[in-house]
Amino acid sequence: MASALRAVACAGALGVSALAISKPEGLSLSQGAEEGRRPKPWPADLSRWAGLSIHNSSEFQQAEVRSLVGDYNLTIAAYDRWVDQAVSGELLFGQGWETARIADLCSRYRMHGAVGNFLDVGANIGTFTIPMADCLRSSGGRVIAVEGMPPTADHLAVGIRSNNMSNVYMYNYAVGAPGDETKVTMSLNPVNKGGSTVKGNKPFTEMGSDQLQDLFHPGKKERRYAQKVIVEEYEVPLTTGDQILQYNPAMKALMAAKVDIEGHEGHFIRGSQLLFSDFPPCILTIELIPDWLDRAGTPVEQLLFLLDDWGYETVPTVSQLKKAAPKDQTRILTQKDMQACVDRVRSYAS
Repeated sequence: MASALRAVACAGALGVSALAISKPEGLSLSQGAEEGRRPKPWPADLSRWAGLSIHNSSEFQQAEVRSLVGDYNLTIAAYDRWVDQAVSGELLFGQGWETARIADLCSRYRMHGAVGNFLDVGANIGTFTIPMADCLRSSGGRVIAVEGMPPTADHLAVGIRSNNMSNVYMYNYAVGAPGDETKVTMSLNPVNKGGSTVKGNKPFTEMGSDQLQDLFHPGKKERRYAQKVIVEEYEVPLTTGDQILQYNPAMKALMAAKVDIEGHEGHFIRGSQLLFSDFPPCILTIELIPDWLDRAGTPVEQLLFLLDDWGYETVPTVSQLKKAAPKDQTRILTQKDMQACVDRVRSYAS
């Protein structure tokens, strides 16, 4: 299996390409000027994914997770466990990553008729995208996976292709609000690649080398940590949720969505007004960490008001979020009128 993974990384042997997308009749974006200043966001052509030729295959470690719908394993292209001690480290030790939450999403999808698609904003190396694509593909469902960080998108692409998944649209963009710049700087976390973020959203993105050393390896004197910690930065094109919606009709039929972009959730919400007003995902799991949202200039109060206005129930209060443990600052919200939402998704999915 490992040799197959290396082959995918080096040669593109599987030849899986992004699904063809027809250009729908024009949707009216909430900010019409966006069309002129941003390029059209198109999913990556995975059969020609440029990132696969940049990295040596040794950078892709084979991790496996169990399918949620069958008696087989799925492959995820992890980082080395020393440079990604959270997600990749847990996967490579056989612990999985947020397996209960992923299983819950798949179960809810099937319980509500196995119709529609899944949106994964902040797809990372594919811990949600790949199992959910497997969960959806027998019913014709599709996954729209958005991952802005280029090295991480390489791993995501390898994982999608290793599992021969033709029902995934992969977008290598950062996502934001209509007034944001057309490109942003993203900071790659040295030890937790899933904690990478737009520069400024977290303190580590603006620290000097000595501060980084103390933060990530406090007191460590071993040879492994002798080299100074460096935060790599990447300039990444930015799009909005509403722009993806405009050019990909699969966004109209979202049964579920996951939004986890390390403090940039508010920018995504601001850039997805049409999506959430007219085509809100029936099930939404979203990370809401007040400190990071404040640093990004999108106070959590504003997001909670919008989510309630868009028909979600059990929206937490600011006080509840600030008192919650970090793991409890990620919430699963559902539409108040689930049956109406499911019926709408079914109509667009067909």
